[in-house]
Amino acid sequence: MHFYDIKQLYKKIEKFYNNGDIFRSYIENSSFFPLVISLKKVQQKDIQNNYALFSKELHSLQKTPLPLLYKEFDFKTLGRQKLPTSIEIETLDQFLSLIHKAKEYKNFTLLYAMITQKYSALQALFFKKPFFVLEYAREWEKFFLILDFFLDNRQQNLYIREIGLEAIDTKYIQKHIKILDTLLSCIMQTDPLKSLREYAFEKKYHLKYPLPQIHFRILDKNLFIAGLSDITLNIDEFVKLDIACKEVFIVENKMTTLAFPDKKESIVIFGSGYKVGALKDVVWLQEKKVYYWGDIDADGFAILSQIRGYFANIQSLCMDEKTLQTFEHFVVEDNKATFKELQHLTLQEKKLYKKLNNRRLEQERIPFAWFLQIIDKGRKNV
Repeated sequence: MHFYDIKQLYKKIEKFYNNGDIFRSYIENSSFFPLVISLKKVQQKDIQNNYALFSKELHSLQKTPLPLLYKEFDFKTLGRQKLPTSIEIETLDQFLSLIHKAKEYKNFTLLYAMITQKYSALQALFFKKPFFVLEYAREWEKFFLILDFFLDNRQQNLYIREIGLEAIDTKYIQKHIKILDTLLSCIMQTDPLKSLREYAFEKKYHLKYPLPQIHFRILDKNLFIAGLSDITLNIDEFVKLDIACKEVFIVENKMTTLAFPDKKESIVIFGSGYKVGALKDVVWLQEKKVYYWGDIDADGFAILSQIRGYFANIQSLCMDEKTLQTFEHFVVEDNKATFKELQHLTLQEKKLYKKLNNRRLEQERIPFAWFLQIIDKGRKNV
């Protein structure tokens, strides 16, 4: 047991600093002192049973610079004793001296004044997260340059690589994207990003970013573009293409894309899983016969439902019960599969989807000859 745990007492004092309360008091210009921290109430029987420990800890406590308040107690056997009952810190300077934070606190006040004089809107952010001021103490001058750039150039339409600020390189901006969004959101009164995935920062601040790449093969030599058949374009260019084909095959597997046989008036697109979402604005696909071949599993049907949400007349290939039964020996368990309600499946597809029970038949496990047999029979499942 402890009568006076000095380490814990200092931790209680430091808590008001570490949780930012002392800084919030400064920001609000409110009174934080006197700060009173009660000490453990000492019982006579505990003193008698552990007198040596009590005497040692009391002596150690009295040697500290902690400002102690005393009270007299009348004990039956020990008589009148004057014991400390609390710590009372009366001033900010006294508080900072006790935890050795005077220099850091002063640095906070100077930085806070400098930052909020330039961007007063950040006061609200610093009240919630005051340690931002100190955490980025060495970065504020650079942050000012970057923030000014974004605030002065709301529609710059540049890649981050093109932002020309002296002594600030591309990697510096990318490294600090999260805090830059936090600061800009506060200044511009917008919601901060929940995620930085898929170039969310670039989209929010009107920056250019790498567009999704569409890899496709033209299966009819009469439709080759400048003699090219195996082509990768960004989505903006693909949207404008409008190839004079009648049929479009979208497949999950890259090797299937590469091995796809020649077909008159046809092309094949590498769907690359959920990245098929990049195709949603390709208007000219609405005028084609579109087919999708994916894995027979939870994700495969989710992707099929997703893409049918863009192209209502899309047909699935080799995603039927007969294919699953024929190649049952290639089916594996997928315990990580997530099943959910899918809106854009046919009745037969929904029936099979519900029967999967965490089973999975990957596209590349199905013999290619089976697929060729299907597309040779008028694109109908056998």
